[in-house]
Amino acid sequence: MMTQHSAGALRMARTIMAAAITALSLALTAPLAEAVDQAYLKISNNALGVTQPVALNVDKSMIVDLPTNVGEVIVSQPTVATAVMRTKTRAIVQGIAGGDTNIIFLDGAGNNIAVLDIKVSQPRSDVGNALEAAIARNIAGSHITVESVILDGSTNRVVLSGTALSDDDVQKALAIAAEFAGDPKNVASIVRVAGNQQVKLKVVVAEVERSTVKQLGINLDGSITVDPVTLSLANTPPNGGASGVTNTNGFEAKVDMPGFTLDAQLQALERRGALRTLAEPTLTALSGQQASFLAGGEFPVPTDVNNGAVSYSFKDFGVQLKFTPTVKSDGNISLALDTSVSELSAANGISAGGVTIPGTNSRQATTTVELPAGHTLAIAGMLQDTLRQEINQLPGLGNVPILGALFRSRDYIHDQTELVILVTPYLATTDGPDTADPAAAMQPTGDAEAIFLGHMEKMYGLSNDGMRGSYSGSVGFALD
Repeated sequence: MMTQHSAGALRMARTIMAAAITALSLALTAPLAEAVDQAYLKISNNALGVTQPVALNVDKSMIVDLPTNVGEVIVSQPTVATAVMRTKTRAIVQGIAGGDTNIIFLDGAGNNIAVLDIKVSQPRSDVGNALEAAIARNIAGSHITVESVILDGSTNRVVLSGTALSDDDVQKALAIAAEFAGDPKNVASIVRVAGNQQVKLKVVVAEVERSTVKQLGINLDGSITVDPVTLSLANTPPNGGASGVTNTNGFEAKVDMPGFTLDAQLQALERRGALRTLAEPTLTALSGQQASFLAGGEFPVPTDVNNGAVSYSFKDFGVQLKFTPTVKSDGNISLALDTSVSELSAANGISAGGVTIPGTNSRQATTTVELPAGHTLAIAGMLQDTLRQEINQLPGLGNVPILGALFRSRDYIHDQTELVILVTPYLATTDGPDTADPAAAMQPTGDAEAIFLGHMEKMYGLSNDGMRGSYSGSVGFALD
């Protein structure tokens, strides 16, 4: 029967054996050349002729102990590193300038003892250490690493790498680094932005315009002849001064008697107009990059005349949108937005040299806002009410009550415009709904429908969704 003492001795023997096996395996797997510290390298007998990688900083040295006497030392790039033999088996390797080189140690017979593959790096300056600490302290959530070198003894060159939460954080890091480096040209960035950095902006431009034009005028032409005297009256007050509308509608009455002639013409006009503009442009852009949109066209504007040849430039009109999104680290989106709605207007045009240049009616909004993704903001809401009236009359007679209406004309215009611009930014994703194809539901007609019914598109026929090709809402003429 085993005693307690003998059992303890057995456990101790097993422990010593396991430790010996572990030490033996570590010895077998140990590197042939071991670095005691960063400034010392010892090459064993088993590493003869083996290439050893060595990393040094500029102006730093390393002691290398070799297993046999050295007869010759070859340095491929003496401007990068150099080797000085202190004894036949000990060398001092020193880094001189940034770059790569190798040092070959040969014995007296020309056999290879060892090859050092050396990479010399510029040390990171104190500016780099301070800059990395400043970025980590001021930009929360970023993991930006700074590598810096000093050129010409005074110029700091900085390279930023790592990750940041948004492009806005990257720009902040570049601004901080530019202050440390002295010039933005001395800063390079390979910082990767983590997360979604594409912004989709949906804009709704809704406008309703109503206009009313009224004109009323009487033209009188007459003459009275009492031999040998003839008296004539010519009263034709102009219409369209306020509205720019030329009126040719009216009634005419004429009296022709011996010695007396009177021609009276009544001009009357009433015009009502309505305009509705609805545009919903949608744009997608990377954070910090501008996107633009134009739904409209261009019209020529004369700019110069040279030897009878007219030069033209083209001006855009329609629904225009420009925006630059910036995704913040907290998820909000900053928008620099410029949107406008313009249309051609003959009333505001001019004629010069036989060329009519149309004017434009424009509504524009420019702003910079910040809001969470998916929230809608009204950046422009405008209600404009314009009233213009013009009266042309014959002096004196036009001021007579009631009868004075025979000697004057009235031009009246009333415009009302209401404009609303809504913007909604989203973080763009690739798993959104498919975009509807507007041409998918369009089916051209055959010859029979086109010839006998005059249809260009099939409008009749039932499907699972009911009748296709029909209109929704009120259709026809509307009288206010």
